[in-house]
Amino acid sequence: MKNIKATLVAAVFLGAASLCAAQAETKTALTKLHQSYEKQGRRALGMPEYGKRVQFAAVVIEASDSFGGTSLIRAADVRGSQELARLTPTDDAQSQRMGEMRSGAKFTASCEVGFAMGSAFLTMKDCVIQP
Repeated sequence: MKNIKATLVAAVFLGAASLCAAQAETKTALTKLHQSYEKQGRRALGMPEYGKRVQFAAVVIEASDSFGGTSLIRAADVRGSQELARLTPTDDAQSQRMGEMRSGAKFTASCEVGFAMGSAFLTMKDCVIQP
């Protein structure tokens, strides 16, 4: 009975640890993400970061609305002015926050790398913005 209990506790612990590892986000630079995208021939599916959460600093080039009615941020690396990514929010509160941002505003984003192919910019989805 002790062995079964110990095995069960170990299985629960390992499962929880795996879940935490799967949800962890990687801190990186927007330029590094874009280089990874370019290296894969502008195919996000080939990126090791695809479908994973990443955190990066950026600057707003333009904030507008997407076709779906949520906010959209066109973003550059904090040291540049070239659009490298387009960010969409995770929820209505983030959509409102993104809609209030102005060109030139610096921020930190936590997003999932989304699908993009052939475009000059990355698609970042489910983003949470920290000014």
